[in-house]
Amino acid sequence: MQKGKNDRQMKNAADKIGWMTAGFLLANGLVFCAMFRAPKKHWDQEQYDCAVVCGCRVNDDGTPSDMLKSRVERAAELFKEGKVRYLILSGAAVHNEQIEARSMEQYARKLGVPTEYIIKEEQAVSTYHNLLYSCKMMKDYGFKDCVVVTSSWHLRKADHYARQQGIPYVMAEAGSPKGQGRCKTVWLHVKTNVHMYLNMWRGYY
Repeated sequence: MQKGKNDRQMKNAADKIGWMTAGFLLANGLVFCAMFRAPKKHWDQEQYDCAVVCGCRVNDDGTPSDMLKSRVERAAELFKEGKVRYLILSGAAVHNEQIEARSMEQYARKLGVPTEYIIKEEQAVSTYHNLLYSCKMMKDYGFKDCVVVTSSWHLRKADHYARQQGIPYVMAEAGSPKGQGRCKTVWLHVKTNVHMYLNMWRGYY
């Protein structure tokens, strides 16, 4: 009998821990969704003044990584379709000595985007700075609205900082790089969201 009683107590304790854990995760999930809303993907107009392309890793030889290529390809596609008038390529030398904006410019030109329609922003070292500095450049050029181009797992984060700038915008998802599996994509979503949430509690949001 004593053994049965102990088993029930252990089961009750495990159930309580399970419910507490589920409640904790649910509460934190609700807080996360309240702070970082779903990305704005609805286009309010046919054409925007520019596309702001968020930078990411550049290879040591200065060529864009597959991830960065996919973002530039999406922006070039929007330009050729007449949905944006200019490209603002945003990114400094973050992971190595290669400046992301310059690598993006070279690739955009290879894709057929004329140099006169490319604007480089070479100071940003984070997503926050991508949108902050790009929006400042937009004001300098007289641009009023933009399409923010980035990877699927990065959309929510970039949307959060775009919204802070108070300008009309829409988010555009770049395709996944060749060879990137579903598990890798899911991991990037989880990693980015956890990082955003931790930064929120640190006051960096």
